[in-house]
Amino acid sequence: MRVGAGPVSFGVYGLAETGAEPSAEQLVAAMSSCGYDGAELPPTGYAGPPGAAGRLFEQYGLTPVGIYIPIHFADPTLRAADEVRMEDALQELERAPNGPRIAILADEGSDTLLHNPGRGDDLTHALDPEQFDQLCRAVNRMAADIRRRGLVASFHPHISTYVETPTEIRRLLEATDIGLTFDTGHIALGGGDVLECWEEWRGRINHVHLKDVHREVMARAKAEGRRDFDLWWAEMFPPLGAGDLQLEQFLALLSDTQYQGWAVVEQDRAPLHSRQQLQDAVAVQAANLRWVRRNTTPSSAAT
Repeated sequence: MRVGAGPVSFGVYGLAETGAEPSAEQLVAAMSSCGYDGAELPPTGYAGPPGAAGRLFEQYGLTPVGIYIPIHFADPTLRAADEVRMEDALQELERAPNGPRIAILADEGSDTLLHNPGRGDDLTHALDPEQFDQLCRAVNRMAADIRRRGLVASFHPHISTYVETPTEIRRLLEATDIGLTFDTGHIALGGGDVLECWEEWRGRINHVHLKDVHREVMARAKAEGRRDFDLWWAEMFPPLGAGDLQLEQFLALLSDTQYQGWAVVEQDRAPLHSRQQLQDAVAVQAANLRWVRRNTTPSSAAT
């Protein structure tokens, strides 16, 4: 298993604003300085046109693992615009000089779902069967195109989206042939048992995100009816090992099942606004990497 960094751990979610921290080069330099083997590429356009991010990764000795591609699957108009941006993301992966080149598709949900996270068995805001079938058909079409280009296709279930709960994930896996990005935090927040879900879906998993969570943050936000999703969201993710999840046991399970792919550390945080905040993020993410290595057995550390 090789361990990578996620841009969201450094407050990077979308395009950089003028004068925002960090710049693309600052981001890549920060991820490299933590000691990670590689990292996921920043969002499409963050570093410039396709190829720019890959060159920065090569300059700083980072393996480009993949890139996150959000798609509004339930909204045809927004989905069409997302697919245009997806083309740049896939071109970025095609230009990557090495690495697994994973195209990580994820549903982007809706504003309504942002205000109703952790839906569980409540079908009020879920897609109806035909709508979910349409989502799966779109995923299959995109995955086929990704594979035709020599890239690896994976799907990332995510809180506050239409593929959030274990039931929805099972339906997606049954109706598609895409691989699964197993995010420990999102599986747990969506109502799944991380260890049991790993065992159930192991044959489809081709990528891992390591994330710890404080479940009570989301429970409190729901109880209070908070609408400032971007604010309380960043409060939910502590350093690895400091939250509610059994991550030590999960890493042991990765070893037991001889997982040989990448595990990308993600500790979602609010966007950064200063060099000091970037330095603070580097310290925390370097500590996260040390934590993973302390809790990883020699057999699961093999590349």
